Amino acid sequence: MSHDRVRYREDDRAIQLALFRYGVIAPLVEQARWVPGERVQRVREITAATHYQPGRGPLRISERTIYGWLRLYHEGGIEALRPRRRKDGGRSRKLDRETLDRAVELRQENPKRTTATLLDILEREKTLARGAAPHRATLDRHLARRGASRRDLRRDATPPTIKMQFEAFGDLWVGDYHHGPLVLDPRGKPTTAKLGAFLDHTTRYPVAYRYHLAEDLTSLRDVLLRALLTWGCPKKVYVDRGAVFRSDQLAFSLQTVGTVLIHSRPYYSQGRGVIEKWWQVVIPFEDEVRLRPELLSIHELNVLLESWVDLRYGEVEHRELGQSPREAIASVTPRPLDPEVARDLFLVRVERTVNKKTSCVSVEGQEFLCERFLRGRRVAVRYDPADFTSVLVFRDGQRVQRAFPRRTQTTPPRPETPEIPPPPSVDYLALLREDYERKLLEHARPLAYASLEVEPRFDEAAFSKVLADLAGLDLTPSTRREITSFWETFGPFPEELVRIAAEHAIRLHGRGRHPRLYLHALRTLVLAHWRHPRKDPP
Repeated sequence: MSHDRVRYREDDRAIQLALFRYGVIAPLVEQARWVPGERVQRVREITAATHYQPGRGPLRISERTIYGWLRLYHEGGIEALRPRRRKDGGRSRKLDRETLDRAVELRQENPKRTTATLLDILEREKTLARGAAPHRATLDRHLARRGASRRDLRRDATPPTIKMQFEAFGDLWVGDYHHGPLVLDPRGKPTTAKLGAFLDHTTRYPVAYRYHLAEDLTSLRDVLLRALLTWGCPKKVYVDRGAVFRSDQLAFSLQTVGTVLIHSRPYYSQGRGVIEKWWQVVIPFEDEVRLRPELLSIHELNVLLESWVDLRYGEVEHRELGQSPREAIASVTPRPLDPEVARDLFLVRVERTVNKKTSCVSVEGQEFLCERFLRGRRVAVRYDPADFTSVLVFRDGQRVQRAFPRRTQTTPPRPETPEIPPPPSVDYLALLREDYERKLLEHARPLAYASLEVEPRFDEAAFSKVLADLAGLDLTPSTRREITSFWETFGPFPEELVRIAAEHAIRLHGRGRHPRLYLHALRTLVLAHWRHPRKDPP
């Protein structure tokens, strides 16, 4: 019955109404035979009862209506009980075509115009007679049917979002910061840890991540250098417009090594979705940290995070990659940045005036002693925010000296004892760390037993330089003596063995610690190599 589809409505409301009408007349339809007068009596009983129509509530139904529904049911079944379509459905009875066209034109000129403003314009320009304007909802409905609602126009003006794709590792790194759990700062006070991280877009592998006590250029420099010294320089780095990423020094330093710094548009986060997704790996880790009865130090937090990421993310299959991130980088050949270039890459440059009385310049609250002839003069200072053992002083574009801090006596404040919550039933992070350290030892064993050759060019000076660059050591006279003594006792070494030992020690203890930590790791591998010089890896 094709004409029925034209005559009757087919929406859910119409079907619901047809079922209600059938429920009212069902006692009359289902009984085949009637005693004289019984049918009339049954109709009167139906009209006397109160019926509940969905969306309308209780109502009474007249006999005429019931007989009309019976007639429709006998003619076309339950489908004929649906309400009919209006002949003028979809057409405005108060707005002609020309008026609607003008309203659409006004809306398209300025999609921010409200419907009330459109009606006011139509009245003032005499398109609509004064007092003859329809209700605002009526005009809204007709504008929506023509695709001229404010939502439609705003959506059409927004370009479609296309997921970024890159072919090779290093084509794009995405960076961001995330505020994590409370930790104890060096003074013993609780403070919020800030996690800086960079992910390679192609492999979804975190090339560097690290908790710090502040979201500043110093922490950003540390995270970036970890990535550059391990993997090399990417083609592009994509970040948001946070204050730490808008530093001119950051953009200049990256451009120096051939990397372009790109900022996302304000209030637009679609391009950074890969690292926003990665935070969902970090948040469960932080929930476990908050269950621990004592606050961790920033170093302890980073040690636990490393094992969590390695076991809970690096070895788990990524849905979009079809493999784990560690498998995705298996074929990548690292091209680490030259440590000499990296050392001066992120030096902060500031202008200072040398104090006339003390002959010092102040850098981030610390005093550095300068030459006497620089008193009262304007100088340029370059320094490493993570290393205040010395700063470089420039005058008229020429390096004048390396200035060292003036010694002052300070008494650290007494740490406050935080409230200790009850310990959890299982130290999940400690279990992960045990498995992680066991895996590191298994990985180091075949490397230590490998047949490695000593190169004549890798002498004591080269050994000291490689160890200092990798571990972030300041080659003070005492440190040089300790390294020299170790070289004379155990050396010479293959350069590859030194790098393996330093990398494992850094993973366990971090950079910038006492040199004996790194020398102990090297001693362990050297002794293993001496005991089994030709043993094949298991």
